[in-house]
Amino acid sequence: MGYFDADAEEMLEVYLLETRQLMEQLNGVLLEADRNKTFSEDDINTVFRIMHTIKSSSAMMGLHALSGMAHKLEDLFSYYREQKGEISRIKPELFDLLFKVSDFVESELAQMPEESYAPKDTKEIENKIEEYLQSLEESTDVKQELSAQEQAVGDNPALQTEKAENKTEPVQAGIPESFLKKNGVVIRVRFEEGCRMENIRAFMIYRQIGNLCSSVESYPKDLEKSQQGAEYINKNGVFIRFESDKKEEVLETVKRGLFVKDYEVLRDEEKKPEPQVIENKKKTDSYAETKEAEFLNVRTDRLDRLQNLSGELLILMLTLDEELKSHGMDDVREGTAYQVNRLIEEMERTVMEMRMVPVSKVIPKLKRILRDICRDQGKEAELIVNCGDIEADKSVVDYVSESLLHIIRNAVDHGLELPKERTEAGKNPKGSITFSAENTIGELMISVTDDGRGIDLEKILEKAREKHLMTKPEEEYDPQEILELILSPGFTTNEEVTEYSGRGVGLDVVKNILEEAGGHLYIQSEAGKGSTFTITLPLSLATIECTRFRVGECRFSVPSRYVQRFLSYEENRNFIHRRNDRKYILYDSRMLPLVDLREAYQIEGDYPDTALLVYVKSAKREGVIMIDSMYEQKRIVVKQLPALFGPGFRRHTGISGCSIMGNGKICAALDIETMIEKFTKEAVHERE
Repeated sequence: MGYFDADAEEMLEVYLLETRQLMEQLNGVLLEADRNKTFSEDDINTVFRIMHTIKSSSAMMGLHALSGMAHKLEDLFSYYREQKGEISRIKPELFDLLFKVSDFVESELAQMPEESYAPKDTKEIENKIEEYLQSLEESTDVKQELSAQEQAVGDNPALQTEKAENKTEPVQAGIPESFLKKNGVVIRVRFEEGCRMENIRAFMIYRQIGNLCSSVESYPKDLEKSQQGAEYINKNGVFIRFESDKKEEVLETVKRGLFVKDYEVLRDEEKKPEPQVIENKKKTDSYAETKEAEFLNVRTDRLDRLQNLSGELLILMLTLDEELKSHGMDDVREGTAYQVNRLIEEMERTVMEMRMVPVSKVIPKLKRILRDICRDQGKEAELIVNCGDIEADKSVVDYVSESLLHIIRNAVDHGLELPKERTEAGKNPKGSITFSAENTIGELMISVTDDGRGIDLEKILEKAREKHLMTKPEEEYDPQEILELILSPGFTTNEEVTEYSGRGVGLDVVKNILEEAGGHLYIQSEAGKGSTFTITLPLSLATIECTRFRVGECRFSVPSRYVQRFLSYEENRNFIHRRNDRKYILYDSRMLPLVDLREAYQIEGDYPDTALLVYVKSAKREGVIMIDSMYEQKRIVVKQLPALFGPGFRRHTGISGCSIMGNGKICAALDIETMIEKFTKEAVHERE
């Protein structure tokens, strides 16, 4: 067993989920406050509530060091709450301290699921918080530190968790005596027998309804700390008094609580009905009668499992379709099998929608890394965001997140100049980095553009010579190819190793990560004006609408979004030209690269007279593929290549993965971008 006992282990998943959500909220507040150099009154209350919640839930989990650290910050922000209104007297070091706390908590959360987890000491951070608070109190002659801390929670009626003695309070007319003279609705919640940790279950409900109420309190009090309270709740239930204009929503939240057996309305300040017991039974109302959509947090690994199962079902359905076809059972294929296939596709589409998250989710991380690097290097920059409500599969956003962090580091470290340099160059002393995202032909395209010094091609060539990175004579490299040398393994122009660069782990890692997910990285740069890094990725890594081709005995597929047009080889053979052992075709008044799949993959045989030419176009490249015939078009599950093929296989072959066909044969998945670059390696030429 790891650090957590059996009871805490049961709650760990919920704790991690809720605390991560709180940290996201905290980081958003901190970034905005840091930009404004002040905390608004709402910011202060938000941070206070977040720290109060983390303090309580961490104590519940036995994470006393984390709870203690959160308590110290709760004390600090209780001081700020007493100042009322916006606080302009914020010392810069407070933001550094708060971001350090944020990093510490997120690091702890990442390690908690591990068997070897052991809480780290928080004394150093706690001491810094105390020192900061002491400096504030001394500067304003505030000498009542203890009373301020004791009253901090009580100042907010929605979070009344004042320390209580574990005494049994008299209950009159079924209501605790302390509730009789107060307004609001009073309910008693009972839990199922044998659920264990009743006080913690009650505390979770108390927390969930807190945001819906202007005032809420419980009896027993201090639910998360009181073992005697657990015994009381086991026998009598937990009493909750609340004031809210969303009473029905509060009661619905209570009813949906984990292990809630029933709840009883003891007093309703509006209608004062007779006590009524509402059993927590499943409703049979139709979906159409539901007034508002309900949301449920679902573990990502369960969605992954569901997605994999839908993919396996799709593969089995394709196999069944082939079997029915071979036995001449077309009536079954067009009837029952068609309906089953339609349902499978609908299920798969639903799973994909469940996995979609906003691309803007990565923005707080980018703002944070931008802030840290600028402070470290004495630079100034702002992040301009243009992404609207674009969504992508969660795994795609995770893939792109790390890549974007590296690109932002690179943009600040290598691209942006110091304020003095920018002023001398006639630029705004504060640099700008623009983040843009859009959905193009079924792909996610993200661009990061800085207005810095641009990339020095001579410096790249110098480093490439030094590290022997060039694979052909230097004079044969055009400007774009020189630029792309920075994607070579181990490339760096920094002489000095810093926290952010100079270690030789550079953009090649970003490129490899993106290629693993079926994506690409492109670079554009102009001296003195800045650089643009563009990422393209499929919106989903699950099933893909693909077009399959036949070439001899081999089968190939490409995403259908790239296929623009089919041409007759016989009618266009006179437009095909060969130059420097590479083929081109005159199409739409342009010379486009032509990839001959038989030549590229050494497939025996000649093309039939009915051969086809396929015009394909991606976000950045276009070309023509020569094939025997089109095989089919349908949604398929594309599997990534196993690790044994090595990281360079895709780059050298243009093959990114494979799929299993209904007859059990393997179909190679072509990477259009890499294939055109690999087998032509020349830009598109305009006809003169």
